[in-house]
Amino acid sequence: MRICYFIQNHLAPRQISRLVGTLRRAQPDCFILVGHDGFAGHCTADELRRALDVDVFELREPGRRGYFSLIQPYFDAVEWLSARGISYDWLVYLSAQDYPVRPLKELETLLATSGCDGFLRYWEACAPVNPWGRPRQGRCRYLYQYREAPRWAAPALRVLRSLNGVQSLVHFHLVYGPRVGLRSRGSPFGGDLTCYAGTQWTTLRRACAEHAVERSRGEPELLRWFHGTICPDEAVVQTLLLNGGRFELRDDDLRYADFTGSRDGRPRTLTADDLPSITGGSHYFARKFDIQGDARVLDLLDARIG
Repeated sequence: MRICYFIQNHLAPRQISRLVGTLRRAQPDCFILVGHDGFAGHCTADELRRALDVDVFELREPGRRGYFSLIQPYFDAVEWLSARGISYDWLVYLSAQDYPVRPLKELETLLATSGCDGFLRYWEACAPVNPWGRPRQGRCRYLYQYREAPRWAAPALRVLRSLNGVQSLVHFHLVYGPRVGLRSRGSPFGGDLTCYAGTQWTTLRRACAEHAVERSRGEPELLRWFHGTICPDEAVVQTLLLNGGRFELRDDDLRYADFTGSRDGRPRTLTADDLPSITGGSHYFARKFDIQGDARVLDLLDARIG
């Protein structure tokens, strides 16, 4: 069995270099592909390729939180692998701020014996009870079509945001930049198509990942709809896979993250003080880490995973 790790990066080489080195030592036969956001300005794809000695492709546009550009590299990676005939059995989707928290031989054993086709978090996006803890979150994200507002309009939208609770035709959104959404009767969801949500980071069997890409090509209207939503990176793959009923999927992304106190959807940066929580469950990776702020936690994880 061969695992492919696709790592999405917008940082300078130092942190991702440590992640790549750890993956290589643990699994010398794995394939590593990096999608690099050179628009962030830390380095170019060529500079990163030379620093890491792995395959790197440049993102086609800046990765923006809350926009489709954050998940587009995943679709591009699956097509990149297919076009070059790269052999792999599972595709593990990581960010450069992820790190293993258990020996990766244990991950190999899980993938070989689970009988599953994929590990990803999922739930019905518009269900009244959901992990977000906000009944309207899914409807506000995925049943409206949003247009970006100019930055100078943000103060006015903060005032107008009070209208979100008293009407449902227009939604004013500020978390991922100022946007105005209109509720549309043309939503693709309902009937035979359910909108599912979850988290961006997945571990999928090759056939599963390629099926998601094939369905995305075959349903351009659905993809266009997701381009106009909030955080499509947390819904599009789940929606493409779960509606088909073709695959055995487990509601577990195998990752640890701590969103305590988060007001903008960002997980808290983990430190050595978090080691008991990071390693105390059944997780295989954790995020996010900052090697500039606390490299000791990675040293401790290296000692644990060998």
